Amino acid sequence: MFCIFKAALLPLWPLAMLQLAQAQTPPSAKAHDAASLQRPDPADPKAAVPALVYRSSFSRYQPYTEPELAAWRETNERVRQRGGWRAYAREAQEPASPAAPASQPAAAVKPAMAGHEMK
Repeated sequence: MFCIFKAALLPLWPLAMLQLAQAQTPPSAKAHDAASLQRPDPADPKAAVPALVYRSSFSRYQPYTEPELAAWRETNERVRQRGGWRAYAREAQEPASPAAPASQPAAAVKPAMAGHEMK
């Protein structure tokens, strides 16, 4: 029986919350809200309207420019002088910041779901 009563009241819930919110709003705030929501009459040709501002979608557009290309032999030589592909692989394996904490041994690390085993 309670489920039927609850289902019957469910559509009235938003209306009840709106009435509760209006009852808790002080009268001065209601008057202020009403004044700020007043708009000029659209049929009045002398009504004040805000100025139109046009901003083009392309105002901050930067056209694509070709990057400057180096000769491939010079580029390959520069990579060889820096240690080749192995140097770049080592660089990619390094931590992002020098202040990163050292990794803990696997035995000391707790799994995120520890203690939540299924029975």
